Amino acid sequence: MIKIITDSTIYVKKAEVQELEIRIVPVTYTVNGYPYCESYADNNGNFKEFFKYNRKLTTSGPNPSAFLSAFEEELALGNEVLCMTISSRLSGTYSAAYMAAKQTESKDVFVVDSHLTAGGLYLLVCEAKKCIDQGETMAEIIQKLLKIRDKITVAFSVDDMTPLRNSGRIGFVRMSVGTFLNIKPILLCKDGAVVSESSAHGNNGIVKKLVEKIPSYVSELTVNYIANNRLACHIYTAIREKYPDIKMRMSQMGPVLAVHLGLDVVGISFLDEKI
Repeated sequence: MIKIITDSTIYVKKAEVQELEIRIVPVTYTVNGYPYCESYADNNGNFKEFFKYNRKLTTSGPNPSAFLSAFEEELALGNEVLCMTISSRLSGTYSAAYMAAKQTESKDVFVVDSHLTAGGLYLLVCEAKKCIDQGETMAEIIQKLLKIRDKITVAFSVDDMTPLRNSGRIGFVRMSVGTFLNIKPILLCKDGAVVSESSAHGNNGIVKKLVEKIPSYVSELTVNYIANNRLACHIYTAIREKYPDIKMRMSQMGPVLAVHLGLDVVGISFLDEKI
């Protein structure tokens, strides 16, 4: 049997973890020097309170030992392990998983850099699950995933560019890109890095730009948000009105991405099979 292991930036609820038959390794974050482990999307508590009162917030990838423990437990059960992580250009999580895989000295542990996170990582994991259910081999699955990850679009906007710039987890985004005068950036997670695509005027502009990115033939889509549930619902409704047959889910992201993107981030992720 092939077991999928991923990290907490996939942002799935506990029930979804059971449905997908996956394991989650938590990414850690610190608040004024105190460490916390990110959990399921519906089990992160009221983490938004941490963002008040100018508290110092940082993140760090899991210790390799966290992955090593998960890998060894699955190997002991006779399983092959397929580990898929947040993009290596956004986090050190991939490196931690890769180091742990080498420590097992097993040929049955494989680590894939998703080049994605959040809704994009979720879609890639779902594709891997479909392949496993169809009885494909590990080699066949990995070959497919490396092609599929480049067909997944992750587009999003933030209310304030400061957290993203301060994080250093940013690719080609002009310094002039900002959020002044109600002009909001439209950003992409492309080839594993955050890059600028365009801009929008206010929340209505964000909705319009994001909806315009979705091809009519897309079958599944995730709307991600953190604190701006109102704007996320606006995006969801606009997509549903234009494309009533798309399978959609809304997913609240957690504290790790909140540190780097701010609480008011909203975005969409979808797989474009025709790319």
